[in-house]
Amino acid sequence: MEESKVIGLLTNTTRKLVRKEAYKNLSNLVRKLHPADISSIIQNLTLDESMAVIKTIENTDTVIQVMEGLDDYIAAEIIEQMSEDKAAYILEKLPSDKSVDIYQKLSEEKRNVALSKLSGKKQEEITKLLAYPKDTAGGIMDPDVFFVNKDLSVKEAIDEIRRASKNKKIIYTYVVDENRHLVGVVPLRALITSDPQEKIENVMTPHVVSVRTEMDQEEIARLVDKYDLLAIPVTDNFNKLVGVINVDDIIDVIREETTEDMYKLAGTSGAEVGERSIWKIVRYRMPWLLVSLFGESISGAVLHGFDKTLQQFIAISFFIPLIMALGGNTGVQSQTIMVRSIAIGKIRELGMKYIILRQLRVAVAIGIICGILVGAVAFVTQRDIALTIAVGTSLFLSMFITTLLGILVPVGLKKAGVDPAVSSGPFITSFNDIVSLIIYLSICVIMLKII
Repeated sequence: MEESKVIGLLTNTTRKLVRKEAYKNLSNLVRKLHPADISSIIQNLTLDESMAVIKTIENTDTVIQVMEGLDDYIAAEIIEQMSEDKAAYILEKLPSDKSVDIYQKLSEEKRNVALSKLSGKKQEEITKLLAYPKDTAGGIMDPDVFFVNKDLSVKEAIDEIRRASKNKKIIYTYVVDENRHLVGVVPLRALITSDPQEKIENVMTPHVVSVRTEMDQEEIARLVDKYDLLAIPVTDNFNKLVGVINVDDIIDVIREETTEDMYKLAGTSGAEVGERSIWKIVRYRMPWLLVSLFGESISGAVLHGFDKTLQQFIAISFFIPLIMALGGNTGVQSQTIMVRSIAIGKIRELGMKYIILRQLRVAVAIGIICGILVGAVAFVTQRDIALTIAVGTSLFLSMFITTLLGILVPVGLKKAGVDPAVSSGPFITSFNDIVSLIIYLSICVIMLKII
């Protein structure tokens, strides 16, 4: 059975047990599940149902793992319902990067109380992370990074790893000098196969792929993908090791960035997913809908400008929805391809010129095919050669020009330092409708005068 169906079945079973207050049965069910599966179930429950599940988990380590797997806003809602001591305990035990993400979504009162109950070390880590923008390496890193000194022997380094592995997630062993400057990384294979008395400095790999604290998280994701890493160290401007970003955080970044682009393309915000206020959701959506409203009003004005032609030749209006829809869809397709190409680095990999020319060649091919097909439909249904030529030609031109707009708008925004995804669907669609209408109706007027 597919995982989604299994989670759906478990979610329904959990709801029934909570509704019947069969907490013993619920506890038995939860005890058999992996923490990641419990997180997936809680994602689909109400707050009250989620609290019932959390309360049945007896092992505190399991609770920590479940909280780590939840979306930040859901984890924050659950922590809001906990006692001050338990909330502080959860934040203390979670990785610092996750603690900060949840901490930022707590109410101000809960934040202040929870922070005061954390250990001095945890408070310091959270305060440091809060100083970095959340979408940079500094904002998503875990400051609790494991490292060894370059002057240690292999045996001493292995002993350090053995002691630290009880409390830290160790994927790579980073090597620093006496000032904590990152100077290398030691593969586990090298540690196992080297002479126990050999110095770490002699077995380490000196060339380390690392990132600065200010690097954008999208760039980090590309680096991790390029070099096939499971973790990447973070350094400050003086090459001092300050943290590490693990692959699970990178996966979260990729999912987050992709989702954010999808929301922007649709003309809304990802913030509405965790928002309970209807009016705030309306506020997220309205700006681009107003842009769409304004744009379609212009389309109406264009139609009004050609009203005499439309009254004389009513058959022209039959093809307006078709011209607008095909032109708009082609523009949105090209826009989506360009936004994703920019986001995943294909522009740099293949070259701007290559991608633009390829999109234009596709537009020409699609425009010719659709122009011929729609022109044939116009001729068969209307038996009017002028209308046939006007429909076929205008469809070809509108699809080509809207494709060009779908390409140039994201590229222009990128050049201006603006996220290309903000060239959202409502804006492009409205603009394409206006362009398609002007092209179609203008060509119709010209053809009717000529023939």
